[in-house]
Amino acid sequence: MNQAVLFIIALLIPFIYYRSLYYIYRTYFKESKLRASSGLQIHHLHYGAIILIITAFILIFYGKNNYVLALFGLGLGLVLDEFVPALLMPGNRKIELAAYEKGFIPTLIIFLLITLTMFFVYFVF
Repeated sequence: MNQAVLFIIALLIPFIYYRSLYYIYRTYFKESKLRASSGLQIHHLHYGAIILIITAFILIFYGKNNYVLALFGLGLGLVLDEFVPALLMPGNRKIELAAYEKGFIPTLIIFLLITLTMFFVYFVF
């Protein structure tokens, strides 16, 4: 299969899946157990971002292949499906800034883990 076609199909799958599910079966989108127990605003945008990070590692260290392109398309599709809705969600700037401040240490840890993993894989292996 042509790699561009594979990427486009993988990109469209999350959009078609979540939009169809939303219009056909809205009760699927009630608050999940993970969101209720963690208190985090987890969306499929976040799953897409994780997939994109994994894909970036694979691309950097192993190069391009059909599996990576499909994974990249799926991750990007998940992110793009929620990109505009996330911009349209009502916000409270004071709460947003408090969350930004509260998230500094976890964000720093994530950046350090990614950087150290890249360094370790690149220089040790």
